[in-house]
Amino acid sequence: MQQALIIGATSDIAIYIAKNLAKRGFNLYLTGRDQIKLAGLKDEIEKDYGITVECFYFDITDFSSHTVFYSSLSIKPIMVFCCVGYYDDQVLARQNQNELLTTINVNYAGVLSILNVISNDFEIRGSGSIIAISSVAGDRGRQLNYIYGSTKAGLTTYLSGLRNRLFKKNVHVTTIQLGPVYTKMSQGHKLIPWLTLQPEVAAKKIVDAGISGEDFVYIFWPWRFIMLAIKWIPEVIFKRLGAF
Repeated sequence: MQQALIIGATSDIAIYIAKNLAKRGFNLYLTGRDQIKLAGLKDEIEKDYGITVECFYFDITDFSSHTVFYSSLSIKPIMVFCCVGYYDDQVLARQNQNELLTTINVNYAGVLSILNVISNDFEIRGSGSIIAISSVAGDRGRQLNYIYGSTKAGLTTYLSGLRNRLFKKNVHVTTIQLGPVYTKMSQGHKLIPWLTLQPEVAAKKIVDAGISGEDFVYIFWPWRFIMLAIKWIPEVIFKRLGAF
């Protein structure tokens, strides 16, 4: 069986990604900090799908542990799904340095650190697929969420360069431009129902995009055109707009 690694496996979307991969016959490595939740997910998936699941404690902000963790995997994965994300009070992130750094380290620095380790291995092996969840929030800085958005913009740029570098090495890099999804992370935010996906729908689309080796995917198509329109607004006008 083929082996897949899910980084940040306890998020709402990642749980459905894991089940979708298990349904397709992948054995799984699941990582996260909540070991109780990981153990429960492992038991459920092994019972329902008859595949092998291994769980690992993994802190995306513990940079020094990344190489050690990946080296410890007995069978290296052929697919890696990076589902790590952190979005909290954006006003607090402007006012509190710790909150600012958490946003940066979880969404950007930590993701680059582990993906750098993995991509170097994939390059040597000459195969593999990396699927990372970015966000439409990175398409243009908006006062509502520009700190979070800047981390996703940086991630999107990194993935673009990584894809360019590894193409000739037979390594696929898929950027997932995710819009709003009904998850714990989005609770308390005003979401427009017809522009917001359920996590199980988003997860299937993400897995499909990864398996088909797509490059850059807006998981819910209306957001491609919404963000295109937002990017076209001249800066002289854009800076005068209210929060949205």
